[in-house]
Amino acid sequence: MSVQVFNMATIPEEQIKTESEAVVPSPNSDLLKERHQLKRTWTLWYLNDKKNLDWLQRLHEVCSVDTIEDFWMLMKNVRPPSRLNNTCDYNVFRDHIRPVWEVPDNKSGGRWLINIDRSKHPEVIDIIWMEILIAMIGEQFGEDSEQICGIVCNIRNKGSKISIWTRDCNDEEANKRIGQVIKEKLMNADIPEYINGPLFDTMRYEDHDDVQQKSSSQIKSKLIISSTVNN
Repeated sequence: MSVQVFNMATIPEEQIKTESEAVVPSPNSDLLKERHQLKRTWTLWYLNDKKNLDWLQRLHEVCSVDTIEDFWMLMKNVRPPSRLNNTCDYNVFRDHIRPVWEVPDNKSGGRWLINIDRSKHPEVIDIIWMEILIAMIGEQFGEDSEQICGIVCNIRNKGSKISIWTRDCNDEEANKRIGQVIKEKLMNADIPEYINGPLFDTMRYEDHDDVQQKSSSQIKSKLIISSTVNN
């Protein structure tokens, strides 16, 4: 696999951190000298808040990374989810999978959905996002890593969402195991003392087909995992 060189020029201007926040390594920096290859290529996609455009016109492929160093450089130079405008999305998907339902890798899949209440501290969404991202690129889902397509973060005024997309909504055992790993990572995350309680209350697994065809806000969940019980 060829090395993907991190390129700040590919990032939409409204998404980049300010000059004082950004991390730009010097030519002699260790970040530019050594590369630790990831098993897969991961691509960050960004959906802007220009509601006058069609959804696909708002979606931009930002940057692909296939080394640990380039991943961290990307994360250090884009705004965290909590600082995105309302109606913006982040998507990180593997192996150049487009973050849309219709593509073959996603068509028969579903998602683990985490709703983040507005009453939660803004940093909660950033911690959840980063914990799951690290688990994904670090192949911490074991044999089920092949089942994971990517992660989506939707920023909304009424309450934001993070969802982990899987390839096969009918592979219940694999989806259960993926959900349990997500729970373990979030329950054991290092969180500041000022954040009271767990990072999430309940995770629900939904079919993409059900989400697309929903006629109300209620969607039947195939699986449910709570932070307050063991199973």
